[in-house]
Amino acid sequence: MIFRQLFEPVSSTYTYLVACSETREAVLIDPVLEAVDRDLALLKELGLTLKYTIETHIHADHVTSAARLRDETGSRAAVPEKSGAAHVDLPVREGEPIRVGNLELEPLYTPGHTDDHHAYLLRGDGGYRIFTAAAPISRMATRRRFTDRCTARSSRCQAIRWSIPATIISSASSAA
Repeated sequence: MIFRQLFEPVSSTYTYLVACSETREAVLIDPVLEAVDRDLALLKELGLTLKYTIETHIHADHVTSAARLRDETGSRAAVPEKSGAAHVDLPVREGEPIRVGNLELEPLYTPGHTDDHHAYLLRGDGGYRIFTAAAPISRMATRRRFTDRCTARSSRCQAIRWSIPATIISSASSAA
């Protein structure tokens, strides 16, 4: 597996590159418009083919580069079905894994930060990574910055948190 954590300071957003080292297929989780050139250069440098851009949620805290990356690479936009977004190629639903080469990202519906929020569980290389964006699963259940409806739903995040060994969690939280 190939993994990179990328930070974009203007939007204060983390983007994650996950790729299968065998097939060279890749995904970008939460790519932002300000970093399209960086992301395209990295894909080229590593010899990867972008299969999907994957959104954790649609919200005002970052502007996705999914459409631009689709135009540049032919990738498909995987977006939570509940978002109602217009640029969706693959509606994301819990229970319907996203395959990239020999890897599988399992969508986990974790509303709270937004009503459409999903975390993604990646099993591989002898451990787990969970990409949570603005709904950190460790310690705090969800971040209430943009919505106050998370209290009743926080038990879902806690259930996920406690089902994964703490020593192998990698939270993909926004820096904001």
